[in-house]
Amino acid sequence: MTTIQQLRGLKLQGSSPYLAKDQAKSDRATCFIGRGSSRSSTHRYMLAWGELANKSEYTSEDIVFISSEGARSERLQANFAEIRRACLAKARIITDVQSDRERPYNVGEREVALFLINECCYHEPRPGQWISRG
Repeated sequence: MTTIQQLRGLKLQGSSPYLAKDQAKSDRATCFIGRGSSRSSTHRYMLAWGELANKSEYTSEDIVFISSEGARSERLQANFAEIRRACLAKARIITDVQSDRERPYNVGEREVALFLINECCYHEPRPGQWISRG
């Protein structure tokens, strides 16, 4: 298993004004779930994470950074099947905090939060950090 210490050198690429907050989430994760159109930050993050992106198999030891594309043309919806697999394994999840999710552009991040609550029975005991209720 790849450890957080081994991933410390992973640097996300892009020019978004939100890159720093996403890098902070990435720095705490052991793997990544996300897909996005070719122009999106989510797509670049998926490429940066390589084989640890959308890896299909998760454990309760995983800390999963999820990114979901915002409101743009040709937007790809979040990979809910992959998120469900992580939830079934009771992996810990890292997303945007509520104040970032509430920005009008972040439709994908809001969809992920609702999915975690309604479909995975997860809750957010600390901002942007999700765990299973069960």
